[in-house]
Amino acid sequence: MLALGYVSKGTLNFDVTPLGFRYYEYLKDRSGKPVERVEPTVKSYLASIDFQRKYPEAFRKWTSAENLLWKTDTEQQSTTIGHLCRESVQEFANVLVDRFELPNVTADKSKTVARLRAVLDLKADELGRTEKPFLEALLAYWGTVNDLIQRQEHGAQREVHGLIWEDARRVVFHAMIVMFEIDKGL
Repeated sequence: MLALGYVSKGTLNFDVTPLGFRYYEYLKDRSGKPVERVEPTVKSYLASIDFQRKYPEAFRKWTSAENLLWKTDTEQQSTTIGHLCRESVQEFANVLVDRFELPNVTADKSKTVARLRAVLDLKADELGRTEKPFLEALLAYWGTVNDLIQRQEHGAQREVHGLIWEDARRVVFHAMIVMFEIDKGL
């Protein structure tokens, strides 16, 4: 499934053979329906050593929220799940602000949209014609996910309907997706 060869200066090179690609497709087909394959794939990215190393506290908080999601008393833990997701996205944004050493950005960790806006503004000239609008859309998505997280953390006090398990699943899943995509986009 792999073809091994040497390139310049004796460096070993690995190429996936057509059989290797077919076997990969076979394994993916066996792993469930398309929708069932997406969430574990993104989750495995967040669980990667690279993501954990770059965003250790964001990862720890998100993992705690995700673990609570599968407990039998999820509805009782719903506001805690929201709180952990809020802290996770705040830590994620904080790492990005620190990484790019943005001096004039608000120090208020709760202002994640403004903080990410500053990061995107800094990186704007390095982004391609389609990447920039994509990251702009992600910023809007980020703001909406933050609104859902706030709703979760405060127990939907201003809402007609209370929180259910699906609300907790939604904030955990979408917090993961938005962090995943922003990290990959930058």
